[in-house]
Amino acid sequence: MASPDFQTSGTGEDVNGVVTYQNPCVTAQSTWPAFTNDSRCTNYVLSAIDHARSIEGLAAMVLPTNWYSLSTAQQLFVVADLERTARGLHAYLGLNATLSAAAQSAAQTNADPSLAPGFPVANDAQGVPAMGGAWSSGYSVLAADYVWMYADGWAGSAAATSNVACTSARADGCWAHRAELLGSDPGYNPGVGLDCANCEMGTGFAMVNGSASYVDLIEAPRGSLPPMTFTWANDVLPYLG
Repeated sequence: MASPDFQTSGTGEDVNGVVTYQNPCVTAQSTWPAFTNDSRCTNYVLSAIDHARSIEGLAAMVLPTNWYSLSTAQQLFVVADLERTARGLHAYLGLNATLSAAAQSAAQTNADPSLAPGFPVANDAQGVPAMGGAWSSGYSVLAADYVWMYADGWAGSAAATSNVACTSARADGCWAHRAELLGSDPGYNPGVGLDCANCEMGTGFAMVNGSASYVDLIEAPRGSLPPMTFTWANDVLPYLG
């Protein structure tokens, strides 16, 4: 379970007729937001991520100083690379427009992404297209990241398990989103490879029937690097201190 548990409201306090909750992500109307980029909520979910990372022996996640000026699509890319680089993996190089178009299309239908038409994808060591991807819902980018990276396994019952592909404690789909985003999921899908040093990303965000929908898509290019619209080296690293 997340600590703090950003998926529950926690204790509420009535001050002059206004109820505030232990979980700052809950709105003043005592409802869950469909989507929020509020700083207090962001920090609350971030503290849950940091607790989970500490269990793995990883340092706390430090968001870039320009985090709140980034688009949701850009934030998805940044968080994916913060998770990779924390584990000593190469950062995905940047966002590619063709990949982002495919990711956006998937986000608009609450679906996992497929290979992006028109992107020159390479084959991996197993001879299959080198790609990985994931879909999630949730009220913030960091909430989606937590579910992908730290709550993707069997939670004791189907009702308590957020990953619908994780149907039992030993199902191949358990931890598949995490493995796909980090770049290797040999038990479920070959993925792009943990050591991929030239991979590019596409990300998508949409509101579907009142709920947020997030998609990450990673592919390794065949040949020279296709152009990117937002890069780790130029648009993220300078803001990480």
